[in-house]
Amino acid sequence: MKQHDPISGLHQIAEEFTGILCDVWGVLHNGVSAFPEAITALETYRKHYGRPVVLITNAPRPAHEIAAHLQRMGVPESCYDSIVSSGDVVQADLRELEGARVYHIGPQKNHGLFHGVNFEFVGPEAADVIVCSGLNDRETEEPEDYRDHFEELLKLDLTLICANPDIVAEQGDKLVWCGGALAKLYEEMGGHVVITGKPFHPIYDLARSKLNAHAGKMLDRSEILAIGDGIPTDIKGAYTQGISALFLTDGIHAAELADNFDAVRPTLQAEGLETHSFMGRLNW
Repeated sequence: MKQHDPISGLHQIAEEFTGILCDVWGVLHNGVSAFPEAITALETYRKHYGRPVVLITNAPRPAHEIAAHLQRMGVPESCYDSIVSSGDVVQADLRELEGARVYHIGPQKNHGLFHGVNFEFVGPEAADVIVCSGLNDRETEEPEDYRDHFEELLKLDLTLICANPDIVAEQGDKLVWCGGALAKLYEEMGGHVVITGKPFHPIYDLARSKLNAHAGKMLDRSEILAIGDGIPTDIKGAYTQGISALFLTDGIHAAELADNFDAVRPTLQAEGLETHSFMGRLNW
């Protein structure tokens, strides 16, 4: 995979790719405000080249809920063709667990994850599986607050399905903990964890199938550009899938990498990763 110098806009590399898989949180918005220049970049790519954009997000809710949320935030449908979420993939997994008794960790707003699934919400002692969509209250809690609870859950030998693999996400000008941080702790404590979102292949398989459908043909991985701001999710996922990545340094890694492009390559190399290109925020 050829590694390029920093770029100043998507226009410099857009022609190389027949389709885009674009992250949402940290790329199109920061949890509070939309990024107009990023929206314009994707709109321009779709209009100028007539090529598809599929949004790929680790959000633990189904795609139609993500679309409604984006609309409320001012992110229009004109900048993408489809959405694939970690919630979509987890829903498919839950449908295979027909009639499962689920112990849910996460806020009630994420209950859309379970719509259309035959299951029962129960306490941990009666559960067949744990589904973690996030912290119950990410404004006041942190992962370590769950350690004692996880000690009790581990005695029940329950698998934890993580519906949002992100460790942190932008919330305005701060970072907040996500479900991936809880999954990481549970696994470190000896628990069994299942993750199907980025950086793992199930979400990419679904996203690529959507991209192929919109392109009207099977796209080779070399024809696809992944755009994202998370090294352990977006960049690792693209790299392991053999997909070129545009890394945005002003997202969750801004504290270390914003205005410090000299540190980007050493940071990626330390993780055994490469990108096609990198820039601050997405723009055309």
